Amino acid sequence: MSAQTAGAVTAKTTVAPRLPEELRRINFRFSGKGRYAACLTIRGRRPPAPELWDLTGMRPRHRVLHPWDGESVWSTGVPTDDGNLLLAHVTAKGDHRILLVVPAADGTVASIHELAAFQGGGVRLVPGETAGTAAVAFHTTSADRTMVWRLSGRPELPEHVADIPGLFRGGVWLDESGNLLALAMSYGPGACTVMLDLSDGTVTPLPGLTREEHLLLAAPRAGVLLTAQKQAGAYRLGIRRWDDDALTVFPDRLNAIEETVTPLALDPAGTHLALSVAHGVRSTVLLYDLAEGGTQELAPAAGTLLPVGRWSESGLHLVHSAPDLPPQVVTVPAPLATPVLADHDRTVWTPTRTRRFDGPGGPVEAVVYGDPTRAGRVLLALHGGPEAAWQLTYDPLFQRLTAEGIAVVAPNQRGSTGYGAAHRDAIRGAWGGPDLADILHLGRILAAERGPGDSRLMLYGASYGAYLALLAAAAEPDLWSRAAVVAPFLSGRELYADGPTSVRNMLDRLGGCEEIVDDELGPRDLLRLAEHIRRPLLLIHGEQDSIIPVAHSRRLRDHLATVGHPDAALTYLEIPDAGHDPLAGRDGHVVLERLVTFLRTGSRLAAQDR
Repeated sequence: MSAQTAGAVTAKTTVAPRLPEELRRINFRFSGKGRYAACLTIRGRRPPAPELWDLTGMRPRHRVLHPWDGESVWSTGVPTDDGNLLLAHVTAKGDHRILLVVPAADGTVASIHELAAFQGGGVRLVPGETAGTAAVAFHTTSADRTMVWRLSGRPELPEHVADIPGLFRGGVWLDESGNLLALAMSYGPGACTVMLDLSDGTVTPLPGLTREEHLLLAAPRAGVLLTAQKQAGAYRLGIRRWDDDALTVFPDRLNAIEETVTPLALDPAGTHLALSVAHGVRSTVLLYDLAEGGTQELAPAAGTLLPVGRWSESGLHLVHSAPDLPPQVVTVPAPLATPVLADHDRTVWTPTRTRRFDGPGGPVEAVVYGDPTRAGRVLLALHGGPEAAWQLTYDPLFQRLTAEGIAVVAPNQRGSTGYGAAHRDAIRGAWGGPDLADILHLGRILAAERGPGDSRLMLYGASYGAYLALLAAAAEPDLWSRAAVVAPFLSGRELYADGPTSVRNMLDRLGGCEEIVDDELGPRDLLRLAEHIRRPLLLIHGEQDSIIPVAHSRRLRDHLATVGHPDAALTYLEIPDAGHDPLAGRDGHVVLERLVTFLRTGSRLAAQDR
């Protein structure tokens, strides 16, 4: 077997002439009063740049700030309610600077003020909701201490508020004075919700919450809190009042909503809760009446909602995406009416369709790009998770592949969310069992539809999808022409041995270490099955992956070099400084080019695969 190893990613790349310029928007944040939003925008190979969204008019208006030297994808911006931007800038050395960016009327940058600088650790910003507090900055040091600073939103030094032990995440304002901020404090084996008083820097437990109950949202004016409590492996949503000693109420009708539910925002009056509810590949906005228990559905254009929102006096602000529409802010005006979108990007992206396949255990829905029966090449793409699903959202990789003439079929096989408990729980204790059976079945259907004269299918997967793709490549090697995978793990048991606590907890909950699947393929261990892979393989892993250690891919690479089939040429790419998703990192555009080049090469070799 041949192997090609790349350390730093420096390869020269070629862009297909038909390709629209790729566009990604990440790290959305809203200002305290919801008058503005901000994100980082990445176009093609250009570095990220801040983008501001003005939500004060009838329709959201957005502009990328120019000129800009380029941000790290780890940088985050918090807009102020007067239209400026507080930016937590990450330097090339990993240090942090907090900048105040003042835009000019023409979309350029009028001025930039450095407010603070921190060496090492991590910095994050929480938007403030009162005059004089545009944001609160948290700097976590290597000694697991957190320094807290108040930012006024003006070009002046931050006010030091507290220096407290522990690690904190989240940030929910509890009062209209802007002094009480609820945080999730992690220590030891568990976590609890605490209350930081910015007036004196003290931290106390949030009254009334049990250790298993965590604060999600609040309506400070009304004193209404939304909490989540874990019970029997699932979360229940609860409602309580900030000034009431009564126990949290967990409404049956709220917790009986089917499919995947994500709380987005409470209205200022504390009477309604906005939820994102995923039904298969689509998601809708559901408004829950806290007093009456009734629901009202608001359905933006077909697509999905990102898990971020802000409900202000002017309306409900959400972030919406579709396969042919990169993420953008959507406003549902007050009183609630038809959602209003920003002006569309003029780039023409490829629309998609959905298809239901008859699977061995029931229907399997898939998002389809292009025409799998006529395209020169077809890619079967497998999502991570396993408790996740493909949705109708913009994906730069799939758009690029479609522009290259490669059709993409992205199925939600058993184990995926959004199709009921039976579909989701089918792989509990049986990873690589029912889901693998679905993938192989779909592969055979697509191959039969293409006919004997067409090229074999290709496989792609990331994280759990990478593991599943490699199992499929080993289970029926003659069904596929090649496979490209990102961040695979070797087996559930191997990942349990060296994965982080969060991953081990997931493995315990989903039975990922159990081996109850009994068939001809045997135990789902990639080191045992690697010798059955007979087609070219691209293996990509981020060097700094904190979810699946890069050692899994290194071991697989070394093992394939010894036992691999002669036709299974291996290309191994380890991406320096990249995390679990190398496509979203600093060298993401280069990683995307290598992926596309590998899969496009397969198209040109179609005649050899027949």
